Amino acid sequence: MHSDIAPDFLMTRAQLFPLRFAATASVLVLAFVMIRLLWFPAGYFQISGMTKLVLILVIVNLIIGPGLSTLVYKPGKKGMTFDLIVLACIEIGILAWAMHAMLERRPAFAVFAVDRFKAVAMSEVDLSQLLNRQLANRPGHTPRLIYAELPTDVDAMNLLIDETVFLGMPDIDRRPKFWTHYAEGIPVLKTAAKPLSELAAADDARAQRVRRWLARQALSAEDYLYLPIRGRVKDGMIILHADIAYPVDVLAIDPW
Repeated sequence: MHSDIAPDFLMTRAQLFPLRFAATASVLVLAFVMIRLLWFPAGYFQISGMTKLVLILVIVNLIIGPGLSTLVYKPGKKGMTFDLIVLACIEIGILAWAMHAMLERRPAFAVFAVDRFKAVAMSEVDLSQLLNRQLANRPGHTPRLIYAELPTDVDAMNLLIDETVFLGMPDIDRRPKFWTHYAEGIPVLKTAAKPLSELAAADDARAQRVRRWLARQALSAEDYLYLPIRGRVKDGMIILHADIAYPVDVLAIDPW
């Protein structure tokens, strides 16, 4: 029997599995760090539905990588190198596809409109509508803060209602022509926001999670406000500094 693997490099299945597992696990850990810390920081990970996607990615890659590689491996088998290369390519292809899908879901903007935030991905909006091109990019690893301003003109407001209610067009949180600098919306935001102290004083599971979060902070509950933030798959809570009304964290806690 001929082999395309040199005899000196042959190993048993028991020896191959931990090596393939370690290689796959290392790549998955690096991918997870990028996804969790850079693309979906804080509660954006949960409200964007990344938990299930990451779990599927891990399971599939571990099955195809260490699992199938060990299953098909047979010392001395002809074409073994080719088989292992094909499995590695499939594993890399699945990882690349999954990373691209997650990148498409990455929230590039946290848009405040009326009384709540919306986590908006770049693929969800037509940025050619932007009147201010400075708002077009996501700065660093957190979504860009945006204020979506309602029209003050009566005719423009009626047109917006017709477009969103009757024509099914996106609301202002996904209509960049209504977007402006976040600072301009702070007075409206402060009026809509609720004191975090009220929620923390309640006697339920949400309050317990908020109190655990507060225990890790340098300030007290009176120093924070909160508003709902709508994600791709669920709603969360965005915590704001009470004085400056800028976000300090996003928690995957039901805000309602």
